[in-house]
Amino acid sequence: MGIRGVFLSVLLVCVQGVYAVGYKTVNDSTACNPAPEQISSSSSAGQATVPQMALTEKAESLFGKLFKYAPIPYLGYSTETNLAFGVIKYNAFRIPGHRLPDSLIRLSNVSLYGLYTLNNQYEIRLKLDLMTGANRFNTVLEARFRDFPMKYFDVGNDTPEEAGELTDFKNLLIAPGFNYKIYRENYIGVRYIFDNYLKVKVVNEKEGGPDLGGNEGVQSGLGIKYFREGRDNRLRATRGSYIYFSFDLFSHMLGSAFDYNALTIDLRKYYSPIPRLTFAGQIYSEIKSGDIPVQSLAVVGGKYRMRGIYWGRYRDKSMAMAQVEVRFPIYRIIRGTVFGGMGQVGPRLADYRGNGFHTAGGVGLRALIDKATSSVLRMDLGFSREGYTIFFGFGEAF
Repeated sequence: MGIRGVFLSVLLVCVQGVYAVGYKTVNDSTACNPAPEQISSSSSAGQATVPQMALTEKAESLFGKLFKYAPIPYLGYSTETNLAFGVIKYNAFRIPGHRLPDSLIRLSNVSLYGLYTLNNQYEIRLKLDLMTGANRFNTVLEARFRDFPMKYFDVGNDTPEEAGELTDFKNLLIAPGFNYKIYRENYIGVRYIFDNYLKVKVVNEKEGGPDLGGNEGVQSGLGIKYFREGRDNRLRATRGSYIYFSFDLFSHMLGSAFDYNALTIDLRKYYSPIPRLTFAGQIYSEIKSGDIPVQSLAVVGGKYRMRGIYWGRYRDKSMAMAQVEVRFPIYRIIRGTVFGGMGQVGPRLADYRGNGFHTAGGVGLRALIDKATSSVLRMDLGFSREGYTIFFGFGEAF
């Protein structure tokens, strides 16, 4: 289980409470809408009576407000962190525009996350993604301050599991960006990245072990990006596609202690043959060159790509991976997923081997917490040959 995989206890109580009362699924206004349920006034088995549905609707309103206005607490424990506790707050919404009806306004979202452990470790993270001006302007911001341990397994595609060393990473990240719609669903944008690593140190240093102190320092870079937003819902797509390219340049001229560049490619496709059944696929790659600190190398694993593999289990100057997912209904607001993927890292894409791909897969549950935006609470259980990981969060993995 990953370090954060244990922070589920209080969160699961919230999910179970929503599951107990349930409410009808309503997708984003641009998504496929199922036919309304037939409500009977009879009390025969298997049918909902009118009073029962009225009670369900009241419970739906209560839990909708709970997730909309109140932060969600969590509590957990691991050997790396001791007792840990914190809160997470997430909201998805539409910012009205005078040129478009609300139904055509693309979703914005904001999330705030805070964590503290009895080992005096912490992480605070803020993410903003705002669509304004009738979808013409997209403003993004990611800010994070953390002093938190993660395992470092050295560089390469074949590093042994026993090479993992618990490592403290302390850094301040500020990354604002702005994107502008140039034609239909096509956007171009710029961003600035300031990432100051104040500490990169193995917790229990051993003679002959890795010395990571040379990776400390400021990373300062400018980036350009292009993306085509062709999804029906930015946060939980059921059809359409997404195309993304970015290029970031980190340079001493920008105050960076490291000179390197990074190219990112992200391609996604979504297809729903029938309402509420969605097939999703993603191809993702990062290609970097130059003087790259180890914590900024391209990695395989984590809660978004290659779930089932510990984040950073494999890292190098390039990575490529592909994953697929099937999303389906289970009962009322509860959804299920089955997913799988394969990926590899290496100094260059040309160094990849046909038998060098790592695989991972798993299953997940979703709870629809906001029918107006199709926002979901996500829990995934991923497996690989080295074990399993548990992740939770808001929104789909991709």
